[in-house]
Amino acid sequence: MRQLFNKLKWTGAKAYFSYVSRGAAGGEEVASIDDVVEVGSGGVTISTGSGERYIPYHRIVEVRLATGEVLLDRRKR
Repeated sequence: MRQLFNKLKWTGAKAYFSYVSRGAAGGEEVASIDDVVEVGSGGVTISTGSGERYIPYHRIVEVRLATGEVLLDRRKR
């Protein structure tokens, strides 16, 4: 997962990812790769309107390019 985020971040690809968020309506939120300020060994740190938020990789359920191509889908079906 770290390699995927590094590749997307440093190639400038337009992509979005969905992650489990306990406080969000529907239980998920979406962030842009452009919001990622740090790619760490256990997760990513994103910039939000109210500061920064750490998202562990195990909470990320989908990564999708702006074109609609799904790169990762870990949702339970």
